[in-house]
Amino acid sequence: MSGAPQRVPPVPAVLRLVQLAVLGKWRATGDDLYREVARLTEAGPGREVIVSGCGDGSTTEWLAKRTGASVTGVDPNPEAIEAADARARTTGASQRLHYQHGALDDLPHETAVFDVGIGEPALAATGDPSRAVAELVRVTRPMGTVVLLQPTWTSEISTATREMLVERYMLRPQLLVEWKQMLRDAGVVELEVQDWTSGAPGSRTGEYSAVASELSWKDKARIVSRAWRRGWRAARGALEEEAKILRELSRERAIGFQLIKGIKWRASQS
Repeated sequence: MSGAPQRVPPVPAVLRLVQLAVLGKWRATGDDLYREVARLTEAGPGREVIVSGCGDGSTTEWLAKRTGASVTGVDPNPEAIEAADARARTTGASQRLHYQHGALDDLPHETAVFDVGIGEPALAATGDPSRAVAELVRVTRPMGTVVLLQPTWTSEISTATREMLVERYMLRPQLLVEWKQMLRDAGVVELEVQDWTSGAPGSRTGEYSAVASELSWKDKARIVSRAWRRGWRAARGALEEEAKILRELSRERAIGFQLIKGIKWRASQS
């Protein structure tokens, strides 16, 4: 047996920190990103929009309230859908908001029923992102707009850390070229890309603030406690791995964030 420390499941508190380090880049852009999505998709009254991987409903709610479009959110997490639906009923936008629980790689909708398809970062956490992209395109009408809001790998993060993120945290960013190829394979043309890694394109500085790279003593205690039954070597190794990942992710451009927009071609077979 190898002398290398055995990996142990991540501590939930650290998992949340890792997710924040990745998705925080997207959330920190706030209204700027949503306004750009609304502009690119021409979202407005009479337009039908689907948001795949809607999570807690931040994007769906913003679009419904600010543009007047009819917005449907789909997410595989039933608790997220329940919370988003409950909040929608208190904000006055429920008449234009609809939520459904469903798999992102098997959307519960007929083909070609939405004017706009938006794919949020949750697509990157599916077992097969290409199938999730194809499903988003399938339910979008021909000549409709498809937008992906997705994390991307950059050259500034090591291969070992990439593998650990996928294995331990179920985070699966793709290379930008891979996201673009998924869209092309699904029948999307006229691709345009905006880099939002450091905030709105063209801005002097991004609004994103790096997540603290140091684990708290409570986090360290949880990690050691969870790994201790496998021995001191495993506990020490787990602590070192978690700290290393947080340090790498705390660098501003460790993982990129891209807005990719295209048009579903009439001849698409998706």
